[in-house]
Amino acid sequence: MLVIEGLSKKMNGLDLIKDFSLTVQKKEIVSIVGESGSGKTTFIRLLNQLDKPDKGQIKLDNDRLFPGQDGHKSVNKNIGMVFQDFQLFPNLTVKENCTLSPLLNKSIRREEINLKADELLGKLDILDKQHSYPKELSGGQKQRVAIARALMLDPQIICLDEPTSALDYETADRFGELLKSVIKNDVGIVMITHDLRFAEKFSDRIISSELFLKPTSTL
Repeated sequence: MLVIEGLSKKMNGLDLIKDFSLTVQKKEIVSIVGESGSGKTTFIRLLNQLDKPDKGQIKLDNDRLFPGQDGHKSVNKNIGMVFQDFQLFPNLTVKENCTLSPLLNKSIRREEINLKADELLGKLDILDKQHSYPKELSGGQKQRVAIARALMLDPQIICLDEPTSALDYETADRFGELLKSVIKNDVGIVMITHDLRFAEKFSDRIISSELFLKPTSTL
């Protein structure tokens, strides 16, 4: 479970997020909707430890993502990220994109990593593309590879940045059904989007980014 308590972040002297609290359960899809410049990207960066909050705590199962003043150490990152532009390595095949990070973990056997990659790519219906390069894939296929790569590290939470921005309605809806299958693996999803139609159809909860600046009890 992801727990955010009293999160605050300023940039250039302006409050982007102020005393914001949120809980995301396993098997839950939470969408953050709002206009550009409303703090959504900053929020995702904080969740992924790409930036630090000015105040507040972010916890995964009571372990902190950031050190506290009381000396608690930061928990190892267990949040996956699917970027809007996917950020696949162009010189690596689909399977190599999925196995690169796990292979850097010397405690996991190569055979296990390859089997897991095959399993995930199969579930996402792109196993036949395992030897292809990103430039040979459609936007929807790249998205599936990015999700498979994120799942390779067994994240508790996956963050999605504008996942439907390059998709038509039909492809977006197929992607939404895919997300519903992903959360069955005890994964929670936090999604930032402009696509209210998609959010309403596939989210368990929708939260306006306006609440980043309107302190409330935990959502």
